[in-house]
Amino acid sequence: MKLHLIAPTKQGERYLFSEGLLAPLGLMYLAAHTPPEVEVRLIDENTERIDFSEAPDLVGITTMTATAPRAYEIARRYRGQGAKVVLGGIHASMVPEEALRYADAVVVGEAENVWPRVLEDFEAGRLEPLYRQEGHIEFKRPVPPRRDIINHRRYWSANGVQTARGCPHGCNFCSVTAFNGRRLRERDVDNVLAEVESLPRGNRIRRKVIPFVDDNIAANPRRAKELFKGLIPMNVRWGSQASITFARDEELVALAAESGCHFLFVGLESMSRRALAEMGKSQNKVEEYADALRLLRKYDIHVMGAFVFGFDCDDESSFVETLDFAMRNKIQVAQFAYLVPYPGTRLYRELLAEGRVESEFWFEPSWDSRVVYDPKNFSAEWLADRTHEVQRSFYSYASIARRIYLHRHLSYWLAFNLLYRHSLRNGRSCEVGEHAAVPA
Repeated sequence: MKLHLIAPTKQGERYLFSEGLLAPLGLMYLAAHTPPEVEVRLIDENTERIDFSEAPDLVGITTMTATAPRAYEIARRYRGQGAKVVLGGIHASMVPEEALRYADAVVVGEAENVWPRVLEDFEAGRLEPLYRQEGHIEFKRPVPPRRDIINHRRYWSANGVQTARGCPHGCNFCSVTAFNGRRLRERDVDNVLAEVESLPRGNRIRRKVIPFVDDNIAANPRRAKELFKGLIPMNVRWGSQASITFARDEELVALAAESGCHFLFVGLESMSRRALAEMGKSQNKVEEYADALRLLRKYDIHVMGAFVFGFDCDDESSFVETLDFAMRNKIQVAQFAYLVPYPGTRLYRELLAEGRVESEFWFEPSWDSRVVYDPKNFSAEWLADRTHEVQRSFYSYASIARRIYLHRHLSYWLAFNLLYRHSLRNGRSCEVGEHAAVPA
C-alpha cells in the first residue's frame, strides 16, 4: 500500500518565512503510527511541489484554516485519480461536516490512536466517514516521530520537539484549547532529553538547534527547570513559545539561558488591561511587561512580541501605546496583527451568534489580507489599514536602528528585521496566526 501524507500551503504557494522553516512534526508523528509494511511518503508544499502523476492508494492531508481550500483542492485532484483521501488537523477537526464534503474520511482530534484503525479499515474496504479521538491521548512517552522520511537539508531546523500538549489558559481567540484541551499533558523529562540527544547536529554549526513547539514551554515552571537543567550539558540552542509569566522567576530565566535558550515567541497581545480581560488572558499583567522584557534581555534571550488589535474595547490609543511600548523596550521582532476569529474558538462562536463575522470566510481567496468581522469601534478597513501602518512604522529603517542594540546575535536579528521589512513592502502582512496544533 502506498500512502502520501501532505502538508499544504495556502494555494500551494511558498512564503518568505515559512519555506523550509520547520518540518511538519504532526505528520511525522502520524507516520510513526503507520505499520512498517506501508510505503509512506511525506510531501511538504513549503519545500516541494506535489507530483499528481504519482498516484498513491491513500492520501492523508493536514489542515489549518489558512490552508483548508488548498487541502480541499488537493483532495479533489487525488480523488479524481481514484485515491482515497483522509482529512485531519485542526481545521478539519473544528468543522468536520465541511471537510467531509471534500474527503472520503475525516479524523477529528489527535490522530495517533485512531490512525492504525483508519489504515486497517481502508485496506479492508470499509473506510468510515468519521473517526473521532474521544478525549485526549496519553503523551508521557510518545512513539518518536519519523524523521527519516524528510529531507533535513530543506529546513532551517528539522529538529522540532514537542514536550507537552494542551494549555491551561483559555484565550478566546486561540484554538489550542479546543483541539488539545486545557489540561497540560507533559512528557516525562527523561523521554524529552533522550529525543534531543538523538537529534543530528546542524550542517553549519556544531550545536544542535532545537525548536520546542510547545504552546508554553514553561507552563509548569517546576518541570521546566528540570528540563532546562537536563539540557545544559547537551550544548544546544533552542527557542520556543512562552507566556510573559516566564520572566516572573529569575531562576527559571537563568536556567533557560544556560541551557541554550536564545529566542521566545511571547504573546503580549495588548497594552490594555480591558482587552486582556476581554480575551481571557488574565495571566498577563501590563504593569510587569517592561521589567519582564528587561530581565530576558539581561540573559540574552530575545523576544518576538505578538500584539493583536481589534478587540471591542480597542480605540486609536491602542495602536499608539503598543507601538510606543515596542519601540521603548527595544523588542527585536514583533508581530502586529488584527484579530482573526478562527473556527472552533470561543471568539468565532460569539461573533457568529452576533452576526458580526463572515461565516466560512476562509473560502474567499483574499480573506487573510483583510478583516473578516465587524469591529465595534471602527470599520474593518480602518482596522486593517491602521494595523499595517503600525507594522510599517515598526520595520522602518529608523525604527530598526533605534531598536537594534549591541549583542552577539546582532547580525541575525538585523537580517530578520530587514527580511520582515521586505515582506511588508511586497504586500505580505502578518495577520495573527492560527496555532498549528500537533499532530495533524
